[in-house]
Amino acid sequence: MIEEGDEIFMQKELKRVGTHNGRFHADETMATAILQEIFDIELVRTRDMEVLKTLDLIYDVGDGEFDHHQVDKEYRETGVPYAACGLIWRKFGRDVIRFREPSLEEDAVEYIFQHIDAMLMEGIDASDNGMRTGSVVVPLMNIPSIIAEFNPPWDSEKLEDEAFMDAVKVASALLNNMLNQQLSIIKARKYVFDAYKNRPRPELLVLERSYPWTQALSEIDVENEVLFVIYPRDNQYLIQTIRRNDGMRGDRKKLPEAWAGKRDEELGNVIGIDDAIFCHSARFIAGAGSMESIMKMADIAIAEPEEVIEEVREAAPVQGFVSALKEFLLKKSISIKR
Repeated sequence: MIEEGDEIFMQKELKRVGTHNGRFHADETMATAILQEIFDIELVRTRDMEVLKTLDLIYDVGDGEFDHHQVDKEYRETGVPYAACGLIWRKFGRDVIRFREPSLEEDAVEYIFQHIDAMLMEGIDASDNGMRTGSVVVPLMNIPSIIAEFNPPWDSEKLEDEAFMDAVKVASALLNNMLNQQLSIIKARKYVFDAYKNRPRPELLVLERSYPWTQALSEIDVENEVLFVIYPRDNQYLIQTIRRNDGMRGDRKKLPEAWAGKRDEELGNVIGIDDAIFCHSARFIAGAGSMESIMKMADIAIAEPEEVIEEVREAAPVQGFVSALKEFLLKKSISIKR
């Protein structure tokens, strides 16, 4: 680690790493993507134990710390067994996060680590261990099936190792996108909290930028006062509803029924503004060209009489992860050192 002024730079250590050759899967592909986030890796793909024993770290092969093919598997508290990517993430995931954002507080590191494990690694591990991860009417490609398609078909001249590294690039993009999103959420908390304290009326949160606000608002708005959020995006101003968090499906309050599905002049005539842009038919988001107009829309939406809607309870979150995250955040004050 090198410090220059207030900046902290992390240097990557060289590691010779190995996994099995032959057909590859999402778990060792993602494990490779994780390792190259914090190490300068030299990768060997083989099942030759004499070669593997000379390497610094091996995974998904060799019966060691990062293999999961033993009869006596390791299991998460959720009951999902670990595969290579989960074992590698458990060992190095927090270092990946610290490497990306050295100034992050440890409680924030833990939150992001747990989020990525539950939302990305656990599903890959479950699939690689033969667990059924979902049943849908419409076929849907998932991460393991997408990675599997990178294996060269029988009539291809492409080298297997080359195809594997192509798959690692995709796994790396998935990991980095999720990591960047979670860092963005944590960095935005301060701005959402400030906007909440300074909101113009209890029912309305007005943001200066399109910050990710959902998680931060759920932490601070314990009385469920906020009904709508306003923020700028793509040269327009948007008003969006707030999802209920009391176990029931739907929004705390929908936008007016008279706006549903209308656009431009038609919508403007209903509202009484000349720069209306749209209102989604599901009445959860609408837009206008100016702050003045979107604030007028907010006033109308807040004043609109409450609708009588049959309440439908949401399905329980998978393995209680959403509830656990909320509980974790309420107990912690997540921040980035300045």
